[in-house]
Formats: sequence, C-alpha cells, structure tokens
Amino acid sequence: MAIIFVTGLSGVGTSCTLEQLEKQGYNVVDTDYGYVKEIKSGEIKERVWDEDKIISVLEKYKHSHLFISGCYSNQGKFYKHFDHVVLLKAELKVMLDRIDKRSSNNYGKSPEERTEVIDSYHNVLPLLEKRSDIIIDTTSNSIDVVCRLLKSLL
Repeated sequence: MAIIFVTGLSGVGTSCTLEQLEKQGYNVVDTDYGYVKEIKSGEIKERVWDEDKIISVLEKYKHSHLFISGCYSNQGKFYKHFDHVVLLKAELKVMLDRIDKRSSNNYGKSPEERTEVIDSYHNVLPLLEKRSDIIIDTTSNSIDVVCRLLKSLL
C-alpha cells in the first residue's frame, strides 16, 4: 500500500486533482480542511499541520492507498511516512489566472493574499522542488494526465 503526498502552491490544481481521484474511488485527504491549526510566534501567525491529526490519518490509512495533500511549513517532519513526495507546479501567470477564476476557494484573491502567493512562488517553491521526489508541471497538463501520473506511483 502506498501513501502519496501531493504538495504545491495555491493555483496549481492540487484540490481539483484530489477531487478527481476521489471520484475515481481513491482515498484522499486534503489537509487544508480540518488538519491545520494556527500558531502564533510574537506578532506572526502561521497555519501549520496539526501533527496529532496527521499522525492519526496516516495510521488510519496505513493498510490502503492514500493520496494526501497540503503545503505547510512542518510537512517535512512527515516525509519519512510517504512513499512519494510529489510537487505540482505551474507558471506563476497560470496560477494567478486559476486563482482568479476559481469559485471553490477565495484564497489568493485579496491583494495581501496575492502578494503571499507571489512571494511563495519565489521563495517557497524552490524549497519544495529540492525536497520532492517527483515534480509534475500542471501548466499545460490536464487533471486527467496529472491523475494518471499520480496513480502510476501506486
């Protein structure tokens, strides 16, 4: 049984990909919903994985295939539990266009959040690229192609 971790910045298609995999009958967990907590260090607030909840979900699915996704500063602590760490990435212009057009999630539409997305593209994406086993460029790949590539890892 394989646990595939799918990470990437906002607008690369991670949520849509997981939704498609779930429709196809695969176990999926999008950790953006119910698996994060906010921590405060001085004046800085940060959303991170709730590590107890992540451990619990990994235990729950240890005997079956699982696609799990997220993009948080403490995710590296769990890389040893994943069979593959897959980064979905896209060109910045494409990401921003997708964010503008999506209706399922408003993140990235405010000027402050848009600045965060652009900053993450320049500063977080290179770190994710270094730590990922596999990188899939979603700029021109369809969700079906991305799903097929992910399923081939099982």
